[in-house]
Amino acid sequence: MVNIRRCPAAFVGLTEITTVTLPHELSAQIMRKQPTQKRAQLTIDAIFEATSQIVDREGVSGLTTNKIAAKAGFSVGTLYQYFSSKEAIFRAMSQHGRSLVLRELESYLFSVECSHDPEDITPEVFVRRYVQICIQGFALGKNYRRAMNRLCWLLEQPEETALSVQQMVDRLMACLKYLQHPLLPVLDETQTFVLSRSLMGCLRSASLERFEHMETEAFEDQLVDLLMSQLMRNLVPA
Repeated sequence: MVNIRRCPAAFVGLTEITTVTLPHELSAQIMRKQPTQKRAQLTIDAIFEATSQIVDREGVSGLTTNKIAAKAGFSVGTLYQYFSSKEAIFRAMSQHGRSLVLRELESYLFSVECSHDPEDITPEVFVRRYVQICIQGFALGKNYRRAMNRLCWLLEQPEETALSVQQMVDRLMACLKYLQHPLLPVLDETQTFVLSRSLMGCLRSASLERFEHMETEAFEDQLVDLLMSQLMRNLVPA
């Protein structure tokens, strides 16, 4: 008999979104208009990339909308169609970056919930993939994403960062609660707070300080050990 595991109803219908999107309640405050066509989405992406590259090389103080537009390859008028100021660009980039990593985490955890029998899950493999997504999403990233991550940390709004961290951990705990794996216990509120702030503190520092070993397996191993040790400590003795 085939054992079919039902997907959690709360997450049925998830689709992976790759275009530039922002939370509905923030989009009107940050952007003058939302990109609805592919060309407009590419324009926003070019603005983000140009901003990240300039800040990474010259710092924030010398950045202007004229520089951004010139680097992106279009007029400043085009930029102002979407953003009223460089501060609006910063805010949109931060929200976009956090949104991307949360979506990737959601996609991964959802796939685990739907396609695996809990008994077949190897705890370290599960935790390692979670850590890899966090490292790529909050510290490294391909192309201009690494520079964008640094910019997000430099200009972070504490309440927005705290919300992203909380969403990330809450989703992990929801997954663990659903799986009910004997070696992946759900942590209590105090444990999740300490663990999540420890993880994000490491990623923030690694990004801002351009930690030279950030891409090494040793760095990844240390973060995996951090999560695994907390989970193992919470196991109920047999």
